[in-house]
Amino acid sequence: MSWTGIVVTCPYEHWCTPLQQELEGRFESELFLVVPDPDTTSDGVGSGGATLNALLVAVEHLSARRGHSTVVSEILHESLLLILHLGPSILPLPTGLMPLGDATLPRSNLEKIVSLASRLVKGSKKGVLVAGTDILLSGSLNLPSDFRLTGDVNLLTVPSEVEHASNHGVTFSRSDGIVTNILYQPDSEYLNKLCCGLVNLVGGLVWFSSTATETLLNLHCVSPLDACTYMGIDSGEPGLRISLYFDILIACCPDVLFEDFVAGKCGKTMNKPDVNVSPSMIVARKHVWTQMRKFQMRETVLHGLNHTYLPPCRGFRSSGLVNQWKLMSPLSYRGYHLVSSENESLTVHSSVSANKRCALSFGKDHEEYTYTEYKMMELCADPVEVHYFVRGTKIKGIFSMSDRHYEYYKSPTATFLGLPWCQALSALNLSPESVWDQVPEQRRCLHTANLFSLEGRLESLQFLASNHQIEQSFTMNRHICQNILCTTLAETGEFPGAVDFSDVFTLAFNQNWSVDLLHTLDELALESVARGSGAELTGRLAFLMAMTADLLGMMAQGHGGLRSGPANNKDFSVAFRLLEEGRYTEGLNELKSARAAWLDRPVRLVRAARHYEGVVQLLVRKTVASAEAQIKVDISQSADPLPMNKEVVVRCPARLDLSGAWTDTPPICYEMGGKVVDVALTLNGKKPIGCNAKRIPELVVEVVEFGAEALRLEHLSDLDNHCNPRARGALAKCCLIATKLLDIKSSETLEQQLHRRLGSGLRLEPWSHLPQGSGLGTSSILAGALIAAVWRTLGAEFSPSDVVHAVLVVEQLLTTGGGWQDQVGGLYPGLNLGSSPSNPQVSVNIHHLEPSSRFLSRLEDRLFVLFTGKPRLAKNILQNVVRNWFSRDLRIVQCFKDNYKLAERAVEAVKQEDLDELGACLSECFAIKKILAPGSEPELVKQILHALQPYSRGGILAGAGGGGFLAAILKDDVSVADAEEAVHQVPGGEGVQFYRAGVDLTGITVELSDV
Repeated sequence: MSWTGIVVTCPYEHWCTPLQQELEGRFESELFLVVPDPDTTSDGVGSGGATLNALLVAVEHLSARRGHSTVVSEILHESLLLILHLGPSILPLPTGLMPLGDATLPRSNLEKIVSLASRLVKGSKKGVLVAGTDILLSGSLNLPSDFRLTGDVNLLTVPSEVEHASNHGVTFSRSDGIVTNILYQPDSEYLNKLCCGLVNLVGGLVWFSSTATETLLNLHCVSPLDACTYMGIDSGEPGLRISLYFDILIACCPDVLFEDFVAGKCGKTMNKPDVNVSPSMIVARKHVWTQMRKFQMRETVLHGLNHTYLPPCRGFRSSGLVNQWKLMSPLSYRGYHLVSSENESLTVHSSVSANKRCALSFGKDHEEYTYTEYKMMELCADPVEVHYFVRGTKIKGIFSMSDRHYEYYKSPTATFLGLPWCQALSALNLSPESVWDQVPEQRRCLHTANLFSLEGRLESLQFLASNHQIEQSFTMNRHICQNILCTTLAETGEFPGAVDFSDVFTLAFNQNWSVDLLHTLDELALESVARGSGAELTGRLAFLMAMTADLLGMMAQGHGGLRSGPANNKDFSVAFRLLEEGRYTEGLNELKSARAAWLDRPVRLVRAARHYEGVVQLLVRKTVASAEAQIKVDISQSADPLPMNKEVVVRCPARLDLSGAWTDTPPICYEMGGKVVDVALTLNGKKPIGCNAKRIPELVVEVVEFGAEALRLEHLSDLDNHCNPRARGALAKCCLIATKLLDIKSSETLEQQLHRRLGSGLRLEPWSHLPQGSGLGTSSILAGALIAAVWRTLGAEFSPSDVVHAVLVVEQLLTTGGGWQDQVGGLYPGLNLGSSPSNPQVSVNIHHLEPSSRFLSRLEDRLFVLFTGKPRLAKNILQNVVRNWFSRDLRIVQCFKDNYKLAERAVEAVKQEDLDELGACLSECFAIKKILAPGSEPELVKQILHALQPYSRGGILAGAGGGGFLAAILKDDVSVADAEEAVHQVPGGEGVQFYRAGVDLTGITVELSDV
């Protein structure tokens, strides 16, 4: 999602440059600006004034970029703008930039809101979305697929309980969705009388259409509203503070009367009889009413989201921000704390652990205390310690978790250090006169109290927070994050907690320590070589190289082209050769050396990432090659080879995956472990895949693929391109190597090897009656048929398990990186659970499921199979799925775990002979496939499955998805003819081919026939 412009507003001029440097480049936007409050001499211009000023500045910049010399408001009709408000804070960082977490690396609320905003405006017309960053909207947003922001003005709200709503802004709307009023902190009894159950809260987000935005912008031209903008301030106008919700938006509400609006009897001042409205405010509201009253404001309820107000206005103990920190998973290491909790003590954003007595430490980087600071800590039962950096000096603010910062100090409940003000000041030898010198009586509170020593004089929290050098917080945050993540990775080999690697890499790039992280990964890889060997080492190295590839891709920031692509540049060829030969230390150093010249611009970063991904594939192949140890075939001990007058005929069923798909794929199958339930199928009464083999007098190998002219292999060099899946005869060549009939590294010629092992030449004729791209496992099953045909021709003894593991070796030789489920489903009869343990020494176990013949007959009778007419394309899908697994994308990892468990459910459904449950497993498995591989459900398939819903128990697209065969289990009262007719009614369904599927009960068969 790309914005025309993103504008972040902030309350202080000195925040602008650090914020611009910290945030620029993080979001997709043509224009990114940080704009300060134009009036820094008073209380600011409010949310309404900040919005108007930000809008003016954005349009002014866009006008200049388009070559105009004046502000051209028509630009709004071709622009999509996001305005984000960062308000003042008690803490050194604004609330919107505080670390907040869920299951992954903490992100600021500003980042979360940008993500949410991008989702909300997707597909909507041009306009402006204005968002505050002090409200956290958490949960799982439930948006319909056709969601659009519509109307003149759209107020986005969140459902809430009345008790919570009484502290915030509450909307009232008509049945047609038009907002009639907005009340600020309405009495809960009043709300309970009007509403039953939930009410809708202002969610901090409001959308303006381009027309409404242009009208809003034009307000900057009239006095006194121009005083909300920098133009008015620069023209000598006194600043004017207005609220976005209660001085602008509420003018659109039909239940609000003109007299009440102008007099301020609405919003925050609705029930305050002594409100003194300034003459300039009356004039301003009249202008707003004239311009905005013509617009209707529509309400959009964001179902599934929860509303949390973050700033600690009523004290830290009840603060939404502190509650969020308490819920977060700890992220700390060796004294560095992004967020951590120990013995009820919170440490946030600190490079030193908290004082054991502290309830909360923020920004701490040293242990020393002055006498007064020590005294404050002793007086307070639950101290909060906040570190500021003002005028080059470090200073602490200390107070209690229960202190209310804006409560008048003479209020009976007002406290400092958790004590009544008179007691606390007396203990510190202070007086109200010394603490609030020149502060008006009505503004005397903790926030304005001069209690903290700076350069020989006492200053207030208000002064410390507003003068804190925010760039120091950003520098400290970078230091903390780099130390936690890089050090943890270097010392443990993993990032802390359940973090999504892409979040870490994004953070490293944004904070400018991505090169340091690269070096950490380099050193970790070299240490792994020093400590490990065999499949365990190659599996570990594959993981580290995949992390490096992802980091390089992230450093390109989406500007270097697609991640998938060729990986055979000569600069990296030496590294690849060394790694292929098992010379890992030399290979890794050469790889690092080659990479150094490829970090200069995005396109080369992406190409370097592709080469690292090529290394990953090489290492995964080496790991999976450990499956060769499970092959018990010894061709040197073979009986007599096949007679010259005989031909081997191998026939195999197709396979349909029922549950667990993708968990058989390397590296998932050996890192997490895999489980897949398959059923062996005949189609139209026949096994659709097979191979014929016979000996021939001439000492060559002939491969006849699907009736084409024979491919003659006369020299070992003819097998050099076996690793290119597109090369003619590549699959057969890999099978010849995997069966050990031919050794391409031998000093013997091809002719000599054939003579010694077979005494003749060999003719192979693989065949398949399935359409290309069927998704029924054709290539792997065909490899199994080829292997069985070669071994039988040699006279070798073998089992289906030998063939399963040999096909895994073939897949790695072929560089297609496939798993084991296809050959399990196509070599074993009936229904089977294939599984592999979490172990780099790859092995596959097969558990044959034995339901009754009655259940198998019912399944066969109810199984509805068709070819969609669209071949499925698995290569890039496979590459993307494996990439997402290696990046530890939390959603993807959970999908694999869910599918693993789903396979166990499917096994239980077969044992219980429950077709309804088995059908549900099919549908759930396909839902998981679609998450793992976006784009794997073409529109035609989607419509066919929708058309079959009333007729079936569940359905699935076979294999990786994207096309191929579709299968469903029909309900008992549905005929096949009814289902076929339903499919024919789907647009494009006329090209579908229907097949009669049967459960194959014999699996792979190897027979001899006369030549």
